[in-house]
Amino acid sequence: MKVANIAHGDFVTIGAYASYWLFVLSGVNPILSLLFTIPFGFALGAASYLTLVRRVVDSPELMPLFMTFGLSTLISSLLLYLYSPTQRGVPISFAPLDGLGVILPGGVAIAATYAVVAAVALRLFLQKTFLGKAIRAVMENRASATLMGINPGRVGLISFGIGISIATSVGSMIVLLQSFTPLMGGDFTLLSFVIVVLGGLGSPIGALVGGVVLGVVENIASLWLNAAVTPAIGFVVLVIVLIVRPYGLMGSK
Repeated sequence: MKVANIAHGDFVTIGAYASYWLFVLSGVNPILSLLFTIPFGFALGAASYLTLVRRVVDSPELMPLFMTFGLSTLISSLLLYLYSPTQRGVPISFAPLDGLGVILPGGVAIAATYAVVAAVALRLFLQKTFLGKAIRAVMENRASATLMGINPGRVGLISFGIGISIATSVGSMIVLLQSFTPLMGGDFTLLSFVIVVLGGLGSPIGALVGGVVLGVVENIASLWLNAAVTPAIGFVVLVIVLIVRPYGLMGSK
């Protein structure tokens, strides 16, 4: 959509809080809370698009950047006002997976499986369905897509809704892995940009591969480097990849 969404990580935080409160108030397992956070995220995305994003879609690229930065500040400030900086978490655990001499924590295995399922499902949606092809057409050439009878506004609404629904659903997975605060969204936004560029813009599978590469490199580097330095390793990898392949690991020229 040519919209850099600086608030993406903050929607992840919203999903985490939604899953947290469903667990606290109703005892809903964070995995089952996906049944709520996915449609809830789509509704949030659609509302954000209709009220804010669509007004800057055809503007210079810095305008969506500034607008979503303001939205990010609004969301994080509101969450901070409502819930304070106190870390929260869901006291739930899953049996670890043990195979081939490797022990994988249950929460990590569930989150990894969800990431694979989401990436494959999104790729199939974009490649095989009419609506997915319409999204790709608008992404490649908005004017030509309009001439072929595609409504860019409707496509933009659905695209942004899907993007935010994925973000809020990721929040449900985050509560399986770590505690969270209202201010963690910025870290996830930064990571998401690195991963998407590393994997290749417009490629869901590329984003999955980019995430795996970044995670593996950072974890291996943490064995020898100070934890404070480890996040910088991801940017070093990004620079190297962009020098060799400017369009990312699985992106197209």
